[in-house]
Amino acid sequence: MQTYLEQLSIQYPHLAAAFAGIPQGDMHLHRLQDLNNAWQNMLLSGASRTYTEVVVSEERHPLPAVDTFDIIYAGGGLNLLNAAVMTLRYGLRVLVFDRFTVGAVHREWNISRQELQELLDVGLLTPAELETVIQREYSDGLVRFHPAHIQVAAAELHLKDVLNIAIDAEKLTALCMQKILQRHPLNGLPNSVLHNTTFARAAVQPSTGVIVDVSTNTGEQHSYEAHLLIDGMGSTSPIACQLNCGQPFSLVCPTVGTVARGYKQGNTPDAIDPAIGEVLVTSEDAHNGHQLIWEAFPGVADQVAIYLFYYAEAGQRVDLLELFNDFFALLPSYKDTSNVEILKPVYGFIPAGYNITLPWQREQKVLAYDRVLSLGDAAAFQSPLTFCGFGSYVRNLKRITTLLNIALENNCLSAQDLNSIRASEAVPAVARAFSKFMIARPDHLEPAYQVNETLNVFSKVLNDLGPTVTNAFFKDRISWRDYTRVVLKTPGYYPKIYSLALKTLTPTEMLGWITAWVQLGRQSASYTLYRLMKPLIYSLPGKYVNMLMLRMFPHNALRMGIHREAMEQVERGNRERDDVTAKRWHNSVGRWLGKKWPRG
Repeated sequence: MQTYLEQLSIQYPHLAAAFAGIPQGDMHLHRLQDLNNAWQNMLLSGASRTYTEVVVSEERHPLPAVDTFDIIYAGGGLNLLNAAVMTLRYGLRVLVFDRFTVGAVHREWNISRQELQELLDVGLLTPAELETVIQREYSDGLVRFHPAHIQVAAAELHLKDVLNIAIDAEKLTALCMQKILQRHPLNGLPNSVLHNTTFARAAVQPSTGVIVDVSTNTGEQHSYEAHLLIDGMGSTSPIACQLNCGQPFSLVCPTVGTVARGYKQGNTPDAIDPAIGEVLVTSEDAHNGHQLIWEAFPGVADQVAIYLFYYAEAGQRVDLLELFNDFFALLPSYKDTSNVEILKPVYGFIPAGYNITLPWQREQKVLAYDRVLSLGDAAAFQSPLTFCGFGSYVRNLKRITTLLNIALENNCLSAQDLNSIRASEAVPAVARAFSKFMIARPDHLEPAYQVNETLNVFSKVLNDLGPTVTNAFFKDRISWRDYTRVVLKTPGYYPKIYSLALKTLTPTEMLGWITAWVQLGRQSASYTLYRLMKPLIYSLPGKYVNMLMLRMFPHNALRMGIHREAMEQVERGNRERDDVTAKRWHNSVGRWLGKKWPRG
């Protein structure tokens, strides 16, 4: 009888050959197939609008105190960061469970040092603990798109402070889990972490709480109660599927890769330079209808995480097994693999909600039911350019945890209230239109080199505008003024962008993009006013008026908190840009002085 690996070898020979030598390769193959099936089932349910109702309004008898929590987290990846903050900072009792191992991740994490400050600001890590989870820091980040057939000049980007810190993801999640288990919440009962526990159903009682039914891998059934359920079950979350009528996402980035060691070291294109992270690199034109994009991030010692991915509409057929087969077939043309040892595979579907809503439309992306809220991949608010879920999650960690605490304190747990607790959308909304230009179209509609040509144009424009604008764009922190400069500068260099935009964006998407651009401008104007009013707001009279307003209108607490956190998040982004600009100015002055007065 053929093994599962032998069966796959017929259709995916490169995949089968590689996984035969990977530790726990058979287990990963089954998880890959499980992910593929879940994604396809979600697409089919969306087309027919049939999906399983896993969240219902239903009265139940209250559970004993030992099984009652403030927040229950379904899914144990990035959720651990949120859960740790909520128990460490606010003293809440939390339960985290996962159908596999809580804290296990299937992708390495990269971010900038400035963005990591958020983990310190929320009290999640100490500076010493933060250093222990940093594997490597790069001096440069490379963005390069295949120039062989394009009709414009090639342009590389070099990023100094973008995705330049390699994080040990498993060490970070283990540290969060340790803090959760060691913390004794205010009610005296311990927090809980449950492995191999699968979400089954949530019974919402709007006035009292939500009861979550789960099952273990041995078939045991159990129920837990909480004020709030956080859905962090990723791209194939049944809750996100139900909330959005079977179509929770509009864009998806299927991603595969490996963490391996033994790559050739050096500064040639086929080698790994430990001081450089390759953020976005293409090595050929569109392949089988997809524009394949590489990432390479050196980690601890000589380990390197290399990914292959592409952008697609959520309704398109995507197959992780097929992409992995391409990965192993094409990897030798990207890097020298002659002495490589694979340590583990990395993979997943990274989703995005194309949440550009016209004024007359309802909110396209629904995140909440009464007492239930989707976060992380289940919410699908990633960076639209790098599709980095970790970076988006960290940038919004203080915002989300602060708002969750306000919602719990003021019992603002209705679907309407919770649906307003989401990652910052102003910049991703306008930038997400750009990600549509990274989706390859069939050969009869556009040349195979079109995505590479468009991306080289984009790189040229950002090079001209300088590193401050470039870094802000890649971190979803670009200002309305700078984004408008990008838009206005592009046609002067590439007049074809007008006709290309009309082919790439539907009329609704075009109008939605304009709406999003206006909303970004409104946020910039609001921040200007907030900055002028901030001294008054935080003065003693201002604090008194704020306290009086909250006592008179407690349900306005969440609305006020949302505005305040949005403005504070913009301020943090501006402060980071100012720091980067000042650092570059000082470095430039230092280099100039060094030339004038060289060492004797």
